[in-house]
Amino acid sequence: METEKKKGHKAFTTGIVFLIICFAATVVGFVFHSKIYAEDAWCTSNPTDISLVNSLLALIPNLISTCSIVFITLLVLYIVSFIIKKIFKGTPRKITIGRLVSSIVKVVIWAVCIIAVLAVWGVNVAALIAGAGVLTLVIGLGMQNLIADVVAGIFLVCDGTLQVGDIVTIDGWRGTVQEIGIRNTKLINYSGDIRVANNSTIKIFVNQSRENSYPTVIVGVPYEENLQHVKEVFEANKGKIKDMCPSLLSDIDFNGVDNLAASSVDLHFGATCKENDFFAAQRQMRGAIKTVFEENGICVPFPQVVVHEESEK
Repeated sequence: METEKKKGHKAFTTGIVFLIICFAATVVGFVFHSKIYAEDAWCTSNPTDISLVNSLLALIPNLISTCSIVFITLLVLYIVSFIIKKIFKGTPRKITIGRLVSSIVKVVIWAVCIIAVLAVWGVNVAALIAGAGVLTLVIGLGMQNLIADVVAGIFLVCDGTLQVGDIVTIDGWRGTVQEIGIRNTKLINYSGDIRVANNSTIKIFVNQSRENSYPTVIVGVPYEENLQHVKEVFEANKGKIKDMCPSLLSDIDFNGVDNLAASSVDLHFGATCKENDFFAAQRQMRGAIKTVFEENGICVPFPQVVVHEESEK
């Protein structure tokens, strides 16, 4: 944990230093523009007799321009992200659309930044863009899965079937939707584990957040216990059990016998709760029912083995 904190602090410090350098270069380039970018600027007019030093000094205008472009790009990204968050806030659907739009905008802005930097360093951007168009076509034919992921992500957001904050089950893995990106969707479960699924692979899923959930529990009673008596005890203490389960939205239902097990008669109980409280509600129900049953002389059985000895003929 300490190592991760140190790494995070080091990365943060490095980012701040880089941002300060870019900001300083931008200010210098703006204030001394005529002296740095003029044809007879001192840094490009071979001020020394050493060719290596002159070559390095000639790079100063390009370096300053690069830092300025990066700083302006970061500033634009911050402003655009701020505006998108303000526009797409409120409902989970708006938040989901906002994050997807933000991801697409970031890609476009960084692409423009890279092209601008290459132009500063003398690269033929027009030829590069033309070649990139052909290259994109070739890559697109070979990266159909990536394109499918992007298209599937757009439809997931536009359809509204999946939103940030929804609790869903995808391929048997239950978790909360943390992010719907351009290429994949991230889920996080109650243990903090994160699962990343490609958007095109999300064919069938269960969204459990749109309606209240119905957690169920199984509680066993001995075979010797009278089921009618058990039911009467439960009905008489239903309100008390409900008070002991703050996560429930309704009274607990007694749904009858679920199974005739080896050492017990298993009874089925259920109630309504919010999906976020699903597991907490189950734990509270088990504890409350066991407590009430024990207070009324109904014990929860333990595994038993009955041995019959055959008598001699």
